[in-house]
Amino acid sequence: MLRAAILAAVVVVVGCSVAPRAVRPGGAPSPASPAPIGAIKRQPSDLMLVRRGDLSAEVDDLSRPLVRSHDISASLGGYIASESRDDRMLSLSMRVPEPKLDVAMDSLSELGKVTSRRVSSQDVTEEAIDVEARIHSLEAERDQLRQLMSKATQINDVFTIERELARVQGDIDSLQHRLDHLRNTSALAELNAEFKKPVEPGPVSAFFGAIARGIGRLFVR
Repeated sequence: MLRAAILAAVVVVVGCSVAPRAVRPGGAPSPASPAPIGAIKRQPSDLMLVRRGDLSAEVDDLSRPLVRSHDISASLGGYIASESRDDRMLSLSMRVPEPKLDVAMDSLSELGKVTSRRVSSQDVTEEAIDVEARIHSLEAERDQLRQLMSKATQINDVFTIERELARVQGDIDSLQHRLDHLRNTSALAELNAEFKKPVEPGPVSAFFGAIARGIGRLFVR
C-alpha cells in the first residue's frame, strides 16, 4: 500500500506541473517565491533577455581603451571578466547591466575607428517560467515523499523512498542551477571588445605602393 501511495503522490504532483499558474482576483499573477541566495532577483513576469555585444575598432593607443573599459565597467556596476594584450592588440570581455550595454558600446566606440559592431539578444522569459514551474512541482513531490518517509515501517519501503528523494533533489538542484544562470546572464550583458593598432606598411609594401601610384599617374589625362 505504501508503494501505491508513493506512485499516487508522484502522479498527482506531475499532473500539477501542467496545471495553469495561480492567478489572483483581477487577473494578477500570484507572487513568486523569493530568489535563492546569490541569485539576482527578477520577477517571472519581467522580460528576460540575454544580450551580447561585440565590438572591434582600430586605435592609435591601446592604453586609452584599457583605461576606459575599466572605468565604464566600474561606473555601470559591472566588471571585467577577462582581458589580454600585446603590442598591437587588446582584447577584453566585460559584464555590464543589460540596460546599459548600448551605453558601454557607444563609449568604447568613441575611442577609434569602428570596424565591426554587433548586438544580439535571446529571449529566455518562457524558459525561466517553465524551469521555475518544474522546480515548484518537484518540491511538492519531495514534500510528499518526506511525508511518506515518516510513515514507512518496512525497510524496502524506506530504501525506495530514499532513492526517489535523491532523484527528485538532484533534479531540483540541476533546475535551480539553470534558473540562477538565466537570471544572472539576463541581468548582466556580455560585451566583448577588440582594439587593434592600424597596420603600418613595411618598406617593401611602401616601395611597391609608390610604384603603383606612379604608374597610376601616367594614365591620368
